[in-house]
Amino acid sequence: MMNPKVTKIIVKYPADQIPNVINPEKYAPHRFLIGKNGDHPLVAFCMNPSAAKDDTSDRTVNQVIRASEKLKYDGWFVVNIYPERATNAAKLGKFDEKLAKENVSVIEKFLLSKNIKEVWGAWGDLKYDPLRKGKIMVLEMLKKHNIKIFHFADTTKSGDPRHPLCLKVTKENKRNYAIH
Repeated sequence: MMNPKVTKIIVKYPADQIPNVINPEKYAPHRFLIGKNGDHPLVAFCMNPSAAKDDTSDRTVNQVIRASEKLKYDGWFVVNIYPERATNAAKLGKFDEKLAKENVSVIEKFLLSKNIKEVWGAWGDLKYDPLRKGKIMVLEMLKKHNIKIFHFADTTKSGDPRHPLCLKVTKENKRNYAIH
C-alpha cells in the first residue's frame, strides 16, 4: 500500500546492498530503521524516512550506501530523528509523541545491541515541529549512552549536520558534532 506523502519514483538498491534488516518488516506509514548488517556498519541519522523499503530504495538511502562503501564500512543503516514517511517534510502530520518514543526505543536497542559508539548526523535543516521534537528525543538518548555524532563538511546555518544529498562525503571533511 503506497503512502500519498511518499514519492512514487522507484530507485533500485546498488548491487549487493539490499537491506536485510527493516523495522517494521511490513511497509507502514513510518519506519524506524533499515539497513544491511555488518560487523562495522555506518549508521546515519537522517531527517525522516521516504520511500525505501525491502525491494526499492530512495536517493537518500542510496547516498548513505555509497558513503558506507567509500569509507570502507561493511554495512549500513539509516535511522531517522522522526519516523513518519514523507518525501517532503512539509507534509508531515502533527507530532506523535507515542510514535517518536517508539522510534527512540527501537533505535536505542539497535545501537546498544550492535555496540555502536559513533553515528553520522545527517538530518539537515529541521523546519517542522515533529522533526525538531524528534531531534531533542534522539539527542537525549545518544547523550545518555555517550554515543558520538560526526558529520561531513560544515553545518547548516542553523547548526545542524547537512543532509546526505547536500554534501560530498570524504574522510577529509569528517567533523565532530557537539550535542547541546
